[in-house]
Amino acid sequence: MINKFLKPLLVTLSLAVFTSSAIAGPIKSVATVDMKKLFDEYHLTKGAQAKVKENQAEIAKENNEKLAEIRKIADKIAELSKKIDDGAIAPKLKEQHVRERTLQANKGNALENNRREWLNRRNKAINENIVTEMRKILAQIQDKVEAYARDNDVDMIFDKSARGTTQTHFLIFSKDQFDITAALLETLNKGAAPAPAEAP
Repeated sequence: MINKFLKPLLVTLSLAVFTSSAIAGPIKSVATVDMKKLFDEYHLTKGAQAKVKENQAEIAKENNEKLAEIRKIADKIAELSKKIDDGAIAPKLKEQHVRERTLQANKGNALENNRREWLNRRNKAINENIVTEMRKILAQIQDKVEAYARDNDVDMIFDKSARGTTQTHFLIFSKDQFDITAALLETLNKGAAPAPAEAP
C-alpha cells in the first residue's frame, strides 16, 4: 500500500537529487542513484510497511465483527418475513412481527451506515499516516544522499528511477560505475536489526 503513495512523493524530488551549490566551473563529478530502490530497501520503510499491514489487519478484524452483527440482524429480518408471509398467522401477531421487522431494519441500516463511516475514517487516517511517514523517510534518504555527495566531492547526483509524465525515464542511460545506490543502501541500513525470517 505504501508504494501507492510513493510515486507522487518521488515526483516532488527533482531529477537532480543533489546539486552542489559550490559549483562555479565545469561539473567534474557526477553520480546516479535509484531513489525508489533506496526507499523500498531502507529498513525503516520495511518497518513502516509492517505497521501498515498490522493496522489493516486490525481494521479488517473489527470490520468483520461489525459485519457479523449486521448479518445477524439480516437473518432476524428474514425469519420475521417468513412468519409474516405465513397465511395461517394471526393478524395481531402479524402486526407485531411487522413492527419488529421495521425496528430491526432500522437498526441494521444504522449499523451499516456507522460501519461505513467508521471504515472511511480509519482508512483515511491510515492513508494520512502513510504519507507523513513516507515524507519523513524520504527526507532522511535525501539527507544521506546529500551527505554522500559532500563527503565524496560529488557535484551532481541524478535519480535514475525518476520518470516523466509519460512514464519514460528522465535519465536514458548511465554507466554502472556512476551508480552509488549500493553504497547508500549500506549506509542507510547500517546497524539495523536483521529482518526476521519469513514463515514457510
